[in-house]
Amino acid sequence: MPPPPVPPPPNPSQQAGTGQTPPVQRPQERSNSVQNTLDRLRQAQAPQTPPNGRPNPPPSAPSSGGGAPTGAAALTSGEIRGLAEQIGECWSVDAGAPNLSEIVVELRVQLDGQGNVRNVVAASGVPSEARARAVYESARRALLSPQCNPLKVPSAKLPTLMASTFRFNPKGLVR
Repeated sequence: MPPPPVPPPPNPSQQAGTGQTPPVQRPQERSNSVQNTLDRLRQAQAPQTPPNGRPNPPPSAPSSGGGAPTGAAALTSGEIRGLAEQIGECWSVDAGAPNLSEIVVELRVQLDGQGNVRNVVAASGVPSEARARAVYESARRALLSPQCNPLKVPSAKLPTLMASTFRFNPKGLVR
């Protein structure tokens, strides 16, 4: 039996990797073929008129407006108040300790992309005095508390919190 005939090589425009696709024939209207369905969708979505967009203007001097030099926008006073209330619900101090209202603890936070506090560090070292250390530990627990996470600020402003110092002062909590 003779070997089967070898088909002729494809046209260069139909070879893979040439960047050219063969012309598509009009798809049959009632065809069940997936390729015909895709071709009909492409034809329906093809723009009927050329695009009329304008090019972007050339970059000029930065416009005046909000934002810090790092690109992170500052928090509004309402957002700061909301954060204070959110964290305040998770923070408690021993009201029986003497002169607690004079203690101020400053902390920095490290956040993940969703606004959850992942780490808390003292802005100027962990306090060595016992009362200040107790305020520091309670503030740290409040920031890391699952009930207070994620912090309720817009995601675009999360980098601002990474550069902020949280000040905890039990003055208003102790009567």
